[in-house]
Amino acid sequence: MTETIRVALPGAATLVDGAKQSFPAGEFEVLVCRVQGVLYAVEDLCSHAQSKLCSGSLRRYVISCPLHSAQFDVRDGKHKSRPAFTGIRSFPITELSGDVQVEVPAQKPQPNFGGAAPLRPR
Repeated sequence: MTETIRVALPGAATLVDGAKQSFPAGEFEVLVCRVQGVLYAVEDLCSHAQSKLCSGSLRRYVISCPLHSAQFDVRDGKHKSRPAFTGIRSFPITELSGDVQVEVPAQKPQPNFGGAAPLRPR
């Protein structure tokens, strides 16, 4: 079982509808988006090219990567378009009386190379 931590996100409660902002949370950078009044939290890292999603465009529930336009649903992290073939992590987020907290794993998991050994320089 993976241990989790709860991290306060100062300023996240002030995000207006359609806004997004990246926050440090433990070993993660978390992208917080407000869509139709609800906050969502996903890892601020594209699964395709490992670029930051925070400078991409948010249209309703879909965040687009600024590098190659891969798209992800901020509600659950599922990928919506190529060139990404896998989703991104999503995290539970709570907003209560102006206080916002996100729950993330205590340690960032090692990258999964799909069973293949990582490439090594020659």
